[in-house]
Amino acid sequence: MIGDMIGELTGKIVGQRVIRRRYGEVKIERSTESKGKILGMDVTFITTVTLRERPQGGMYVEGNGIMMTMKGEKVILHGSGISIAGKGAGMSMRGIRYAQTASPSLSRLNNVAIVFEIETMPDGTVHDTMWEWK
Repeated sequence: MIGDMIGELTGKIVGQRVIRRRYGEVKIERSTESKGKILGMDVTFITTVTLRERPQGGMYVEGNGIMMTMKGEKVILHGSGISIAGKGAGMSMRGIRYAQTASPSLSRLNNVAIVFEIETMPDGTVHDTMWEWK
């Protein structure tokens, strides 16, 4: 069951490249940097994800990130999800993340699955919302 909203971030795509693998598979590697609040704390979140085309349309997304508080506490995240058609030329991604942290103030994240929804606009801005899955 989806629980409390635990965070909301806004940012932008800071880099991307296209990777062509053997047998014609094309991947997009994308990095973003966002700022906002997680569990009431100000954070910066840097991620790099790989997007692969799905046969039925949309993309499969998998990646890693690091979230840092203003006090220097960090959270490592790994996640995956899928994209669906967004607003206009944008993209909407939904999925799940798992966190690892030694920070006492963020340790709650170690024991939950974090459901996310990311809206990416045509200009490269991103809006990332996260909920606790209980």
